[in-house]
Amino acid sequence: MILYFTRHGESEWNLIHRIQGQHDSPLTERGILMAQQLKKRLKGLEITRCYVSPLGRAVQTAAILTEGTAVVPVTDERIREVNLGETEGLIMEELRPDLLHAFYHEPQHFLPRGGEGYQAAFARVSDLMRELETEDGCVLVVAHALILRLMRLYLLKMPLSEMMNVHTPGCCFCEAQYHSGQWELKAFADDRCQSPDYDPARWAYFGSPDPVSRIPEGAVLTPYSELAAAYAHAPQHVETMLNGIVKHDGTTEGFLYRINLSDNSITPLGPAPAMRIDGNFYL
Repeated sequence: MILYFTRHGESEWNLIHRIQGQHDSPLTERGILMAQQLKKRLKGLEITRCYVSPLGRAVQTAAILTEGTAVVPVTDERIREVNLGETEGLIMEELRPDLLHAFYHEPQHFLPRGGEGYQAAFARVSDLMRELETEDGCVLVVAHALILRLMRLYLLKMPLSEMMNVHTPGCCFCEAQYHSGQWELKAFADDRCQSPDYDPARWAYFGSPDPVSRIPEGAVLTPYSELAAAYAHAPQHVETMLNGIVKHDGTTEGFLYRINLSDNSITPLGPAPAMRIDGNFYL
């Protein structure tokens, strides 16, 4: 089983920092473009099924990702965004200070009035993940920021307290593989395909912890491209060991690194030239 999963593209409420939860708003023009960029990244992958949240912003994204293929997205309530109760419709900065703190720093204690709570949402996400463990082929899941975080907790068997220590940008690329009775998370929240001139035939992806032995002729290699998989497993390690790596503007020189996920050691592999892009660049 190979699982690819992603968040929907930017929506109108995302743009103004309004909390959506199980409310909805359509994709912006940029959100549509983000999905079209991710579609380039997915091209050539043998996706056999697609499960999508029933919320419109996810359905719209899935339609773009599967357009021109034989795959028909199937809605699944288990990956509907978390019900955030009384906070839905508010601008993030309008949250009470205690809720705002819990949202970012103590997710295990974040339970707004009328909401379902992360533990309940985790239970339904886990139900889908257990079902996927019995299937074969390649599955694409199109969901939401909090759902992706909960999926990561399931894959890595981590507690709720670790839920918010990763960033989940719109239309990021995530991959996990299930074999021999366990999951292996290959990449998480990688959105390099959002670069305006992304071309899958010209870009090279190297996943940790395998070292880079050869860079294909004509490949575009951004600084720290080895870190996408490591970020999925130990984001705090990446941030503290290499300051500024998780989010950078693609204009500075850097090194490629090999990450040993068993002990989080870092081995430099050599220099990588920078490439200028528009806006910020997330691993």
